[in-house]
Amino acid sequence: MTSRLKVDLHLHTREGEPCITYDAYTLIDRAAREGYDVLSITNHDLCTFSERLVDYAADRGIVLIPGAEATIEGRHVLIYNFDVSLSMLRTFADLRRYKTPEWLVIAAHPFFPAQYSLGRRLLREIDVFDAIEFSHFYTRRIDFNRRAVELARATGLPLVGSSDSHLARQFGTTYSLVEGEPTVFAVLSAIRHKKVQVVSRPLTLPGLLRIGTEMKAREAWEHVRGRPREAVSPSPAGAALLRKR
Repeated sequence: MTSRLKVDLHLHTREGEPCITYDAYTLIDRAAREGYDVLSITNHDLCTFSERLVDYAADRGIVLIPGAEATIEGRHVLIYNFDVSLSMLRTFADLRRYKTPEWLVIAAHPFFPAQYSLGRRLLREIDVFDAIEFSHFYTRRIDFNRRAVELARATGLPLVGSSDSHLARQFGTTYSLVEGEPTVFAVLSAIRHKKVQVVSRPLTLPGLLRIGTEMKAREAWEHVRGRPREAVSPSPAGAALLRKR
């Protein structure tokens, strides 16, 4: 049955970054309370996905899509429903080699002023992307999404809104409404066919500065401590799980 699904496909949890205060289960609980239908936990270079987690989400009315924020040639790229190990996706040539029609690839916060963002590189690699992210991190005056919106119009690629949550206060600031059935394949197909609407509200300048300051402080602390991470379930195990469902 087709409906408008509340979706956030860019989320981080403690399984990927120990300094985050909530784990995947806590995030799912909150999302269920706030009426979300579809989530993807996209930890950095880690697929946080397992049968237990899928069932936990399903019991709360949420479809969980396997995903990760992969570092490809130093740039952040969101990939979903992939069926190879992330260690095999080091270059954009690798991404082209292994990508199948069942995958979805989104340009993460492409014009945020950071070395890990795609920036102009997105133009060179645009053929491998299915969508462009509309990030939560902006105000009415300071908006790094403007170029993303312009590029989406120029290329015909859909915009997908997401919160990129590392902090509890980020969740819910930006998300997408996707027109489709509540299944992994239907949601990804709907996005490819531009049946997606961004829902977003700009941050206040103090709010943006608080988020930015806290993120920098956490990154610095994490760098000092190192980054021990727990992999709930890597792909391609996740893809095999989906094929059974």
